[in-house]
Amino acid sequence: MSREEGAPPASAWIRDLAALTPADARAVGYKALRQGLLLTAGFPVSPGFCVTAAAIAVWRAGGEGREAVRAALLAAYRELGGRVAVRSSAIEEDGEGASYAGVYATELGVHGEAALLVALERCIASWADPAAAEYRARLGHADAALAVLVQRLVPAVAAGIAYTRAPLDPKRREVHVDAVWGLAEPLAAGRHAGDSFVLSHAGRLLSRRIGHKCEALAVDGTHAVRPQRARAACLTPAEAREVALLALRAEAFFGGPQDVEFAVDLCGVWLLQARPLVAANTVGGGGLENYLAGERRRLARKFADLRRRGLLQGSQLVLSNGNVGELLPTPTAMSFGLFRDIFAGRRGAIVTGRRRLGYRFDARCVDHLYELVAGQLCFNLEVDAATFGDGMEPAVDCYLDRIAADPSLANYPEVRLYGRLPLEASAAAARNRFEHGIRVAAHSYRARYESQVAPKLAVPDALERAVASGDPRRLVVTVSSLVRFLRTGPCVEFVIAARLGFHFATEVRRTLETLLGPDGEALCARLLSGLPGSLITCQGLWLEEVAEGRRSRADYLAAYGHCADNELELAEPRLAENPGRLDELLANLRASGRRPAAEFVHQQAARRTAEAELARRLAAAGVDDAARATLFEALALAQHFLPLRETIKHHYTAVHALIRHAALRLGAHLGWPDGLIFHLHSRELPAALRDPSALRRRAERRAAEHALARLAARLHCVPAVVFGSRLDAIGVPAAGAGDAEEANAWSGTPLSAGKVCGVARVFAPGEPVPAEGWRGDEILILRAANLGVTPLFRIVAGLVVEIGGLLAHSACQAREAGIPAVALPDATRLIADGARVVLDGASGRVALLESSTGRYSDESHCDSVAHVTEQFAAV
Repeated sequence: MSREEGAPPASAWIRDLAALTPADARAVGYKALRQGLLLTAGFPVSPGFCVTAAAIAVWRAGGEGREAVRAALLAAYRELGGRVAVRSSAIEEDGEGASYAGVYATELGVHGEAALLVALERCIASWADPAAAEYRARLGHADAALAVLVQRLVPAVAAGIAYTRAPLDPKRREVHVDAVWGLAEPLAAGRHAGDSFVLSHAGRLLSRRIGHKCEALAVDGTHAVRPQRARAACLTPAEAREVALLALRAEAFFGGPQDVEFAVDLCGVWLLQARPLVAANTVGGGGLENYLAGERRRLARKFADLRRRGLLQGSQLVLSNGNVGELLPTPTAMSFGLFRDIFAGRRGAIVTGRRRLGYRFDARCVDHLYELVAGQLCFNLEVDAATFGDGMEPAVDCYLDRIAADPSLANYPEVRLYGRLPLEASAAAARNRFEHGIRVAAHSYRARYESQVAPKLAVPDALERAVASGDPRRLVVTVSSLVRFLRTGPCVEFVIAARLGFHFATEVRRTLETLLGPDGEALCARLLSGLPGSLITCQGLWLEEVAEGRRSRADYLAAYGHCADNELELAEPRLAENPGRLDELLANLRASGRRPAAEFVHQQAARRTAEAELARRLAAAGVDDAARATLFEALALAQHFLPLRETIKHHYTAVHALIRHAALRLGAHLGWPDGLIFHLHSRELPAALRDPSALRRRAERRAAEHALARLAARLHCVPAVVFGSRLDAIGVPAAGAGDAEEANAWSGTPLSAGKVCGVARVFAPGEPVPAEGWRGDEILILRAANLGVTPLFRIVAGLVVEIGGLLAHSACQAREAGIPAVALPDATRLIADGARVVLDGASGRVALLESSTGRYSDESHCDSVAHVTEQFAAV
């Protein structure tokens, strides 16, 4: 191309990647420079060019200079040809101090000259965005200019990211590779989890976790992944090894740990991007480790202060994730704040509800009942024990000492710990008076529920209309009113029903253990199965009616549209927001061949058989009539209140859906990104209207912390029980901890009887559980199962949860669905996704028949439930 005398040469605007040298760093930025150096060194890097920082400055200035840049850009593009990827390459981007990951725009699949110019403008706009400018300023790069990298697009079959020094690998001898089908952008943006592979620096595959990949990004948009590929690994072991070794070559080339983006097409593996693992991403340099260290310091300061103020007096601080972890795992700020405001505090639902039942305690202590530990919801056991005060409880140190000896007692302590210590005769008489009082309260509550309690569970029409109005100030007031409605109404009734159900179920369990020994717990589980009256049980039955055309989709969504995998997490979409999920549930139910209604009838018959067995065994044991009547009365009350607890929760979580809707409308009014509003507390919403910029910065800081908390949960950085004297246990676990290769059988807590063999479907904490892709022979393995997941219990073969007890929501619903269930701590790390698992819900035993990479026993498969007993014995 000819140019006028004195005009800059075209090379001032465009630089070919293959011609770049380190001297070009200030012209093209580190991202383009590193790609050019790799290409020259013989790495598999696709060809391309860079629009220099000088060219971008001229482009932004406009005028005749822009035309010169445009001409040079289009000439370079015509020579390159085909579809391209257009990425930012700011001068400090991908340097040693900051990666700028996700800050600037990336445009993939750009084809044609007009589209190229549009993509260039979008990159420039993302660089000029005030949030990006603020980010640069915080890093001291306020004046950093922008260049733009253009490379021929790799038509990826699969793509992903590799770390040559995994951020949480203390020994720094592992390569972590994450991959998805198609292009890597959804993985890099955090929208998809994909598959994970861990390899040694010699290229040996150490472990892998196969995610559920429901969609993939191609050059022409997002496409659904075929069901047969959704759970298939998107990299072969050989490809994962090639990726790891390529990433290690880049590390050796640049002389430091690398964060590598790659793509795999029919020709092999391509290196799309390599940048240093900056200090914030490495162990000891910040990021997660600094976050966890800050949490340890914060907790130490807070609880030392509570001791000085006399609010905690026990010899040991104990925080447990056991009861509450299944309710609200890794909550956003708004979800945790709502939970705490409703249940804790001297005017909260726990104080009101339990005092109505006769419990007596200092309400001030309940202000500190709940605590977030690195984002994980825990309860303070000393405070929790106080709320069960009936006047005869021992000194709290008796409980704390027992938990120090056996931390598992902190999981549902109201069942396994509180009230279990022997009493003197005078105290026993007082306990008997309390027991009589709580029986009277139970019968009274049962008698007046339909006429007096049930009407109070419905949301007032005025509040629903206020949410529908969309007026920002009215929405803020309405959210406060909805919180107050929950705290003084439905959630008080939930506390009462739950406490009564647990109280009498515990009485039955303890009596049976005393009379029948080890058989008592298994019989208790059968006696508490097949219980009618729960709206959550009806959800599964209604699903079958919709599948058979006997009930409309509209009716189902009207009743259950507020449900989600976790209805207490306000940031989580509801079923009504994604009706396609209902289609997936229906398709899975049809494919599984399960018949929930017939199974529920069978469960009820089995319960009645267990009741008859109980009567025979009591008679054989010589139990007198009065004792038998007392036991059967307690059983009847437990059987009534446990499903009622689920029903009331169904009602109060409908209010959460309203609060979510109001918060989303406020976020849209403020112009904030989707979901950011949930990182504020509901009490901060008025301030968000007054000073949106300041509150947005606060929400963004919390969103970053929440991402670290979710990572901490996935890596099990927070023990299920945290002791104040051992806060150093909050941290990155040692490499190899919980490795499934170290064992092939474990013993957990039995939750629901039955034996089954199936394929493990493992979902790490925070990982969404898909509604589609189920065959019916899977064993679902989760951190915890909330009510929104329970429709799947009518499809899958079994359940393993890490937290929960015999009376947990997940255990109750597993028994209603007739599937075996076990609580096994650390299950999501012990058991590999895709392994064949034998599950015995009566004994609590879980064993591997075959891992995802090799067999653990002589049997290669288990064709039917009939084979399970002998297969299990063989293991």
